[in-house]
Amino acid sequence: MKIQVLSTFLDGTDRFEKDDCRTVDDDRGSRFVANGWANDVDGRVATGSEQTAETTLDIKNAVMGQEVRHG
Repeated sequence: MKIQVLSTFLDGTDRFEKDDCRTVDDDRGSRFVANGWANDVDGRVATGSEQTAETTLDIKNAVMGQEVRHG
């Protein structure tokens, strides 16, 4: 399957750069297109939408009581 990369991403050790056209096996290509990371050049697979969920880190202060005992 020939794909056009829509956003830069990593898959294993392969880096896919935005606007690159690459040929990948059908299973990987279908997954990339379904996730919205790439577009199928031949138009056989519909392009999904990349989920842009906002990620937040909810940091809570914690105090660990430490005590040193000698003897």
